[in-house]
This record gives sequence, structure tokens and C-alpha cells, in this order.
Amino acid sequence: MMTKLKALFDKKGPLGSYGSFVLRSLTGLFLAALFLTWFLEYRYFINNTFRAWDFLYGSPVVFMYNALILFFCMALIWVITHRLGVTIGATWITLIIITYIHINKFNSRETPLLPEDFALADQASTLTDFIDIGGLMRLIGAILLVIILTILFEIFLAKKLNLVYKSSAKKILERNMIAPRVFLGIITIFAIMSSTAFARHNNGERYEATFLGTRFTAWNQNTNYSDNGFILGFLYNLQKLKVSEPEGYSESAIADIKQQYTDLAEKENKNRIDPSEDDVNVVIILNESFYDPSVSFNGKSFTDYYQHDGGDITPNLHRIESQYPHGHMYSLDYGGGTANIEFEAFTSLTNFWINAVPYTSLVPKAGEIPSVARTFKDKNYLTTAIHPYNGGMYKRNISLENEGFDTFITEKEMKYTDTDSSNDYINDNSAYKQTLDVLKSSDRNQMIGLITMQNHTPYLTDGYASLDFPVTNTNLDEDHKKSITAYYQSLHLSDQYLGEFIDELNKLDKKVVVLFFGDHSAGLFDLTNSNVEKSVRDLSRVTPYFLYANYDNAFESRDLPTTTPNCMMNTLYNQLGWQKDAQYYLIDQVCAEEPILTNAYLEDRELSKALVLKKYELLTYDILSGKQYWKN
Repeated sequence: MMTKLKALFDKKGPLGSYGSFVLRSLTGLFLAALFLTWFLEYRYFINNTFRAWDFLYGSPVVFMYNALILFFCMALIWVITHRLGVTIGATWITLIIITYIHINKFNSRETPLLPEDFALADQASTLTDFIDIGGLMRLIGAILLVIILTILFEIFLAKKLNLVYKSSAKKILERNMIAPRVFLGIITIFAIMSSTAFARHNNGERYEATFLGTRFTAWNQNTNYSDNGFILGFLYNLQKLKVSEPEGYSESAIADIKQQYTDLAEKENKNRIDPSEDDVNVVIILNESFYDPSVSFNGKSFTDYYQHDGGDITPNLHRIESQYPHGHMYSLDYGGGTANIEFEAFTSLTNFWINAVPYTSLVPKAGEIPSVARTFKDKNYLTTAIHPYNGGMYKRNISLENEGFDTFITEKEMKYTDTDSSNDYINDNSAYKQTLDVLKSSDRNQMIGLITMQNHTPYLTDGYASLDFPVTNTNLDEDHKKSITAYYQSLHLSDQYLGEFIDELNKLDKKVVVLFFGDHSAGLFDLTNSNVEKSVRDLSRVTPYFLYANYDNAFESRDLPTTTPNCMMNTLYNQLGWQKDAQYYLIDQVCAEEPILTNAYLEDRELSKALVLKKYELLTYDILSGKQYWKN
């Protein structure tokens, strides 16, 4: 048996010179694919050799699935080049660059590299914020090393192994090889398409090859990648780049929806107050990674899992909650995804069906879209967005303008730029001072959207004057303890600045309403295991939100429902008894039917079949990707 198998690799064997060359080359490619797949996992786990080997031994079939996809892609390159060394070298260099980007993103945001991240590739200025000179030099060194190894392989090893095809009748053979190369190319393309079929189907209809042991998890990409491997995890998310037209979409369908809710708005608004007549300024605060570690959700709190020395981490939040309406927001994401949450909160549209990153791929192309800023702009309010960071990140400079913000103040325009930690993010104290300056700058009513940065990763203990809440868990490694300790300290300072901001608003001689919410928690729960209890996953996603007013009797009730960002503006309008645009009356019905509209929450229950959700889907698609009939 072995003799016959060995004969196949011999250029004088039954396959002939070219056939044996193909077999030897493909065998070399397959072995290289196995190594490079392991290399990908090693880099995904941030150079953790044990985790990489554990994935190989623990999920060998899934590992092989990843390797086969990479092999098919490499085979296609080889069919074109017919150079084994060049194919392996080019693939390796590509993977080095991809994993370098992944590691830098993970270290800063604690989420893996996703296909939509490449939509930010045109924003070179934002990428430099995550590049250090040492890392860049290591990247260049690694690429140069692979190039040298490729050259040596081509010159010395390939020739000795007969992996560079030669013939005295070269021209004739090249012509004769066209047909087999085309045939191999067709087979390879078919193999790639078949093995990645799960990435091309829509939503729940995707073929997910679960019989191979894959466990795709949309709600947590860290789990998705660690369970399924880097390649499968990345490909699974390719469908997020597509926005499919929903069934039933047409001009007449949108016209009917618009007419229905315009009529409802005209009727209901007779009993409501125009906010401009109420003479109220509006401040919406999305506080980066703001979280209440003491909150009990499903019976346990963050501090139950990560104990600390010290008292109440967020006493000012609790003081405000004791006096004003408050509740929990169930976040769309864990440890990141601010732009998606910001989009939903400002526009009251949803990411649930469109499977895209609206700020990077949809909103910049959509032109003017409905939003809370546009609502107040149409009422002659001054509209200002403040973000103490790079304004180009997630294309906010374009998206916020399309939402109706007249002015966008970024770190470049900010008057106050103090920091608390060595992460060098502008702190909330500076952000609130800037907001107060804007409020005081005009006698006209204003609507301000503030997106803070202080609590963003990385969580570093360096730079703080003191660490008042050291983590006491003995079962955590030192790096994890330091990260949580730093996060606690950042939250405490953020809470202190929030209290001071509210105190300053109380002194203003103009009416101000504030909607405050944390966009998501920090990515500090260990959720990389798909067996983590759903109660823990839920806890990792709930953030506080509240309404505040510096005048009496502003709100209708105290307790607010647990909801998702798309329902936030409706909560604000309803609590104040304000008039609303037509689409908000549709969203009122949506929020009553599905107050928590996110895949993570709905993973163990079916989405409602209510007609209003279909209308909401059509509206969201029309505004962001469709013909924008709603504007007519």
C-alpha cells in the first residue's frame, strides 16, 4: 500500500510528471494550511500557546474545517502562480498583518477583528491611535523574516523536492497545462464556495454545519471565535456586511405606514406639549462603558463575581436613581459596539434586521435621516454633538451631520482635556465642563448629544492618584485583577464627575433635561465559554439609565422598563409628555411588543409575530438602505 502511495508522488509514476507535481504541491499546501491555522489560533488567543493547542485537541473537527477553508484558498493562489513557496509566503504574510490588527483591536476594545472593521480602513488617522512603534517594528521584522524564508524555500528546498515544475519542452507543456489548471481552479472555487456556504445565507436560514461541532454565537463574538476558530468566526460575520431587502418592501407599503402613523401623531399630539413651548434644553449622555457593578440582575451582581475592598463605587448614580426615573438598558453588545448603540439611541431605528454597522456602511450614504437631533433641529434648537476623541472614528463626522447635528466638537476642538489614567482618554469631568459651556453659550434652546470616552479600554492602574477598590479575588490572575481594579476606579471617578455635573445643572437658570445611559459593560466577564449561564450573560449586558431634570414635576413616573437603545427616545418623550414625530408612534408600539429587541436576549425565545415589527423592519430598511420613500 505504502509502495503504491509513494509511486504516486514519483514523477515517473502513474500520474506522470505534472500529476505527481500537483500531488506533491497540494500535499505541501495542506501541511502548511494546518500549521497556519494553528498560527491563527495562537495569535487569536494573544500568543497563548496552551489555548491554541487546547483548541486543536478539544475541537479537532472544527480545527480541520478551518484548515480546509484555508487550504482551498491557498490552492486557488497556487493554481494561479504554480509556486508553492510564494503561495505559502504570501498567505503567511497576510495572516501576520491580519492578526497584528486583531491583537491591537483586542487589546484596546476586547473584541476580535470583524469584517466590518475593514470599513474603517479609509480612516487612517484612527488606526494610528492603536499602533505602537515597538509593535510596528515587530510586524515589519516578521514580514521580512517570512520573505527571506520564502526565498530560501524557493531556491533550495523546492528544487530538491521537485516542487518547481521544469521541462525541456516548456512552451508546449505550458499550453498543455492550461486545461488542467483551469480544471483545478474550477474545483478549488467550488470547494471554497461549498465550505463557506454558511457565511452567505441570510440570518436564521444559514447552513451552519452544526454536525461538525460548530456553535455559532451571534451575541458574543469572543465566544464565537474561540468556539469555532478565527476563520469560521470571521466568515460567519460576513453576512453582516449585507443588507437584504425585506419581503413586502415597496413604495406603497411605506406610504401606508407613514399615513397610518402621521394620522396617529396628529391625533395624539393634541394632548401633548411641544418641547420648544416647554422651553427645555435636552442633553443626551452616552457614557462609555458606564456600569453599576452593584446592581443585581437575575440574582447576582458584578461585585459578587469580582469582590473588592472599598465602599460604594457609584454613590452619585444611586443618589440620582433615588430621586429620578431610572431603569436598565439591555445592551446590544458586550465590551464594545458603541457606535451601534449610539445609532439606535439617536435614531430610534434598529440594527436587529440590517446586520451591518450603520455608522460605517449605511448612514454616511443615506443623507439626512430621522433622529432626535433632527427632531429638535426642526424646532429651531441648536444641535451639538460632543465626543472627546477622534471625530473620524466610525465615521461619526459624517453620520452625526446626517442625523441633524449642526456642530460636532471632538478632542481637537475641546477646551478641556484633562485625563485620569495612563490610557490618556479625556475624562468625564472635561466632557461635562465642555457640555456646560455649550449650554451657557446661547439663549436659544439646545439639544446636546455627548458620547464620553473615560471608561474605554484599556483598563490600566497606572496614572491614578489612588486605587480605592482593589479586587480581592484569589482565583484571578494578576493582570485580570489589575484590569478590574482600574475599571472600578474609572467608574468611581466617572460617577464623581456625574454628581458634580448634576450639581452644576441645578444651579443653571435655564431648564435642562438629561437622559443618561451606559452603552455597554466592560469586557471583563469571562464569556469565552459557550456554557456560561445565561443569567451571567444577561448581567454582562445590563447598564443603568435615568432621566433627570433641574426643575420640579417634569416626569410622569419613577420606574422605567428594561429596554434596548432604540426605545430610549420614546421613553424620554413619553415621560415628559412631549409631542412626537410620526415614526415614534410606530416605535411606541414596537417597544410595547418587544421592549428588548436584541439577539442576545431573544436567543432562548421566539421573536413576536406582531405586524408592527414588520412595519418597523420596512421603515428601518427604507431609511438606511432603501429608496427613502419615508421622506416623500
